[in-house]
Amino acid sequence: MGNGFRVRVALEDKRGKIKRMKLIKFPFTYFLFGRLGPALFSAVFLIFVGCAHIPEYPYKPVSHSHAPATEGLLVEASQSVMKKADEGESAFMLIRNNEDALRWRLALIDSAQQSIDLQTFIWSNDESGRLMLSRIMAAAERGVQVRLLIDDMPKDWSDEGTALVARIPNIQLRRFNPGRVRKGAISRMFQMSIHFKKLNRRMHNKQMVVDGRWGMIGGRNLGNPYFGLAKKYNNRDLDLLIAGAILPKMAADFDEYWNADAAYPGEAMSDKLSEKEIKKLSGRFDAAVLEDRKLFAQTRIPPEPIDWSDEFSALPGQMVMGVAQLLQDSPEVKGDRGVRLVDQIDQVVIEAKYQTCVITPYMIPSKELLSDLTRNIQEDGRRVRFLVPAMESNNHTMAHSHYKKYRKRILKAGAELYEFRAQPTAELRAVSDTAPIEADFISLHTKAFALDDHWVLIGSLNVDPRSIQINTEHMLLIDSPELAAQLIGDFERMTAPENAWAVTLNDKGKLRWTSGDDVRKHQPARGFGQRCSDFFWRLMPIEGQL
Repeated sequence: MGNGFRVRVALEDKRGKIKRMKLIKFPFTYFLFGRLGPALFSAVFLIFVGCAHIPEYPYKPVSHSHAPATEGLLVEASQSVMKKADEGESAFMLIRNNEDALRWRLALIDSAQQSIDLQTFIWSNDESGRLMLSRIMAAAERGVQVRLLIDDMPKDWSDEGTALVARIPNIQLRRFNPGRVRKGAISRMFQMSIHFKKLNRRMHNKQMVVDGRWGMIGGRNLGNPYFGLAKKYNNRDLDLLIAGAILPKMAADFDEYWNADAAYPGEAMSDKLSEKEIKKLSGRFDAAVLEDRKLFAQTRIPPEPIDWSDEFSALPGQMVMGVAQLLQDSPEVKGDRGVRLVDQIDQVVIEAKYQTCVITPYMIPSKELLSDLTRNIQEDGRRVRFLVPAMESNNHTMAHSHYKKYRKRILKAGAELYEFRAQPTAELRAVSDTAPIEADFISLHTKAFALDDHWVLIGSLNVDPRSIQINTEHMLLIDSPELAAQLIGDFERMTAPENAWAVTLNDKGKLRWTSGDDVRKHQPARGFGQRCSDFFWRLMPIEGQL
């Protein structure tokens, strides 16, 4: 022990190949009390996990968005919509209905002639996720240049599947901030403990830009609960369909993330793609897509590309105008991470004078927010209303468990608080469920803010520590009285007694939940099991990670 210990370390070249081994000697006291750096720990650890890791510095060319297309259905539709726009304006349409959200994504992909840039946090390997991928593959086959940027934390895609898609002609795929160790729960936990701050930063952004003419941004990931096709729960969510002046900024924002150090080329995720493995993966995917047709045959979602001219021709009468700014976090995962999105919101010269409506699925307010809330209401006389999920309509009970202690503080500050019901009216259910699917409950996943009667914020930001301090996020800040009126109208419908619980304090300071004639002393839950889960999660010191 006094002679220390020896570690054989693998030295790699820039492509992650081991070129030689080196024996390093350390005093035992250095191991106990010294500061053995993360890089050395990683190198030592890779010896124990063998080759179950990805190269550290794979080749990754810089690329940028194409210039806007000059012909095709999307160009014609954009020009038609923007005829009534003033200089600097963009056109917007709220997409509330989950089935429509999937249809509009397919409409853009099927109609693309030049380019598709798509960025998302989750891309599930389910019916809707496979349908999206199959349509993108069809677009690539007809010559459309595709770039897909997916966060690496959700593990719906295998490394082999990622590499296979990334090698399809006309498709580039990158994963955001992947850990180098890929196999084994213990190995990955060890890696996370060493590089926690870096790997804990996830890309929560969600956007799509097609032919440089059309875009989408909002709260939806790619998976069945976001498109009304899940049986356990479907989300009440919100997207924007967009054309006009903000598109170049959205494209530039995508480029910044695409070319960031944290964006890892998908083709380097696996070097084990033999002809046999490719045939196996492709066959499994094709069989699943064929089986998925049984579900889509019951809906308005076309399983094959179609002509969407009728849908686009109706847009001039459906879209409203406004002036937009794109606010986003820096994609950096190490060192100085630049200006945060919330800091940019503070720097924008807007000030709600008389009302603020906030819809957020995860609500864990900071001390600063609570302080501002008190000042805005009690000193400035502003009306502030929040809509969040009730525990029964929250798909992450752990997040709700750390929100509930803030209820009384929010109410004592003077704000109005509503909690969305898990079983809203048939009208609202129809927005979330894609017939004939009827989920067990409806979960609130909308992220939107309305300020006075003309400012709107829509994007990926939740009001919680993870969104505000840890993940990358982006939102559109839009000055549009028409859009604000639509969003406030949605807020009013969603907070109506038949759709939400009004949370109040009685004269003894006790919480009460009221929905019509139904008044409860305890928070609504889906059952005893969820109440037990709520109790357990409340004991866990994880609030800063939610």
